[in-house]
Amino acid sequence: MKPASYLSCALLLGVALPAPIAKIDAASDVIRSLSTQVSVAVTDAASSATVGTAQVAAAQNSATPQRPATQQPVGQNPNGQNPTPQDALSAEVSAVEKQVVPIADEPHHQIVLRNDFVHVYSVSVPPLDATLIHKHDLPYMAVSLGATEVENDVVGKPAVRLSLEDGQVTYSPGGFAHAVRTDAGMVFRNVTVELVKPQGTAKNLCKQIVPGPLACPQESAKDKKAAADAGDDEVAYFETDEMRVDLIKVSSGHDYVEAMPRRNAVLVALTNADLDVNLGGEHSSFLHDGDIVWLPAGTRRRVADFLGTHSSFLLVSLTDSTGK
Repeated sequence: MKPASYLSCALLLGVALPAPIAKIDAASDVIRSLSTQVSVAVTDAASSATVGTAQVAAAQNSATPQRPATQQPVGQNPNGQNPTPQDALSAEVSAVEKQVVPIADEPHHQIVLRNDFVHVYSVSVPPLDATLIHKHDLPYMAVSLGATEVENDVVGKPAVRLSLEDGQVTYSPGGFAHAVRTDAGMVFRNVTVELVKPQGTAKNLCKQIVPGPLACPQESAKDKKAAADAGDDEVAYFETDEMRVDLIKVSSGHDYVEAMPRRNAVLVALTNADLDVNLGGEHSSFLHDGDIVWLPAGTRRRVADFLGTHSSFLLVSLTDSTGK
């Protein structure tokens, strides 16, 4: 992954769309043209105010009775003042906000797991399509399933083009609304993991995910050529006060085993995955590209590649700071 790509990707994340595409495109176009519309709105308002003033003067000169004091002059706001750029911007933002939906109501986002720790969504946007404008109220991490290129339209900001690699991980503290457009003709797929609890500070471990230096744990680098070497079986990606993300690779004769895990976790199968998950000594599930499973704390886990090749998955480990 290119070193600087996480800066733009941190804003992203955004599954079948019932509404007409033309309506969705129009909504996204509103976001991208805010600044232009503000200028037009102010110019029109100023012109209207000039016309209104001329009409009043003509009426006075011809002895025509003046309009009642309760009637608002043309081109003025309810306070009797000419509109400002801020007025026009507020009006445009208000119009966009009326089109925003919660992420749970965005049809390209399908909920696959919900509990006290996480809300996990499987996201899929076909080529030449777009999501509805939706809110990310919670912090979240996401992993891209397949390489793609999309346009990210964040409300109140210029549109940004994003190139995402297969398996690329992004993190955002949330608190914004956006739409994602697949106008490059490529499908956009990811798994988005919303984090229910406040996350505190995010910091990199052995992979550049958020702004800041790397702080690779000693145990992850032990007996390895490099912290994030492509051949590593386990790579610590990043963590917050409440969560840690690791990339884990399994192959024939080399399983992932944890006898007494202290944390609950979400396992996200990556695009090359053919996984056999065993919990508490019993078979739990077979997982492939984009599948997820909940791994409870205190229950023995074993994850194997059942085809005898190589499989990768993300392990999102969660801290139970409330003591539940």
